[in-house]
Amino acid sequence: MNLVKGLLVGLGLLLLAGGLVWHFWAKGQLAYIEIATAYTAKQVCSCRFIAERELETCLQDFTDDISQLNVVQSGNQISSTAPMGFSSASAQYRPGLGCALIK
Repeated sequence: MNLVKGLLVGLGLLLLAGGLVWHFWAKGQLAYIEIATAYTAKQVCSCRFIAERELETCLQDFTDDISQLNVVQSGNQISSTAPMGFSSASAQYRPGLGCALIK
């Protein structure tokens, strides 16, 4: 009976620790990843289609390290994806309107 009680207390403490990690760290990191992918897609789209620069030079404009993001061009659309697919965003260029997020 003491073993079961000890396991339940241990499991409860583990769940509490996991909840605290999620609340104070992981939730913020996931929000940052979503913002980073959307911002990257929009900025690279504008750089690529409005400024008419090459994709590689557009990626060098960022002051933060975006090397972990996968940025690809498909027609008049730029997509940015975080590692392991945690977040992705796409921006599309429309003549006369510019670039806008589509997802």
